[in-house]
Amino acid sequence: MDKNNSTIQIAFICENDLCKAANYVWMIISPVLLVFGLFGGFLIATALIRIRSHTSPLSLFLFILTITDVSILCVGLVRLWILETWELDIRDLSNAGCKLLHFLVYFSMQFSSWILVCVTIERFLKCRCIIYSSMVTIRRCKLAIGVVFLVLGSLNSHYFWTHGFITTQNKTTCGVQPGYETFDEWYIKVDLFILCVVPFIIMMTLDFLILRILKAARLFRQASVATSQMYNKLKKVDQRLTKMLLITNLYFLFSTLPVSIIFILKSYLNSQSETLYSVLSLIGSIVYTLQYSNYSVNCIFYTVYDKRIRRHIKQIFRIAKPRYLYKDFLLNYSFYYQNG
Repeated sequence: MDKNNSTIQIAFICENDLCKAANYVWMIISPVLLVFGLFGGFLIATALIRIRSHTSPLSLFLFILTITDVSILCVGLVRLWILETWELDIRDLSNAGCKLLHFLVYFSMQFSSWILVCVTIERFLKCRCIIYSSMVTIRRCKLAIGVVFLVLGSLNSHYFWTHGFITTQNKTTCGVQPGYETFDEWYIKVDLFILCVVPFIIMMTLDFLILRILKAARLFRQASVATSQMYNKLKKVDQRLTKMLLITNLYFLFSTLPVSIIFILKSYLNSQSETLYSVLSLIGSIVYTLQYSNYSVNCIFYTVYDKRIRRHIKQIFRIAKPRYLYKDFLLNYSFYYQNG
């Protein structure tokens, strides 16, 4: 979803309290989300590289998800922060940039949603299929990522000819090319389903099936596991996975659906009323920052449940040093001291 679409033309400058509040939301919250998302993405990407993300299907998907979310913050949130802080739209700097930024924002957000779908499918197959290792291979995962990339890239390629520089009242800005206004309004609704509705339905359906499988497996273990201690340990693992699936998918819907709805409403409420515009601006600033918060914490929801990633992040911060390094340090120090 893209803010300040040219479908809505405003002939005045809004300077009331609501518009100022909307501006402060962007100016204050955007840098926080940006720093948190970029720093967290760097840590997670580094940890995934250290544990060889290309050797595990889930790690591969999480690595692609992390890079995609960081890209969304760079091409989407940075532009909006600059726009609201310095009143400069970087899309208006060049015609090529106008087309490319429109494409990248829509494509990257949709791509992130469908990588989440891939993660959920991978988790479902791991719970459901006995032959998971032979069915879900790295090669097939890369193929799935490539197919999603090409399909969504082709679907959003129309931005290279439907958007560009337009001149109105002797002012050149980035917007919808004449003759494509109706198509642009129609595609906004299509984007709602591609970005939010269809991925959420798929993920929630698979989550429900995963929970049923885990419940059946828990009942089986309760009857077969010899000690209650082992059963409780396995139960905690199931509960942790259950919470992860529910939290990530519910937050996905909570963060992406409102901005899709407000974007559609804006296309119908093409009003020159300052009051209506200021209310929509404040609501829009809240739901847009909520949407970008999803990309700041998206991958963290998945990786906090992986002990390997947590361990590598701690090593990056040098919070938890491996014992053998400490022993080597003592031995080397003792050697140099004695032979000093």
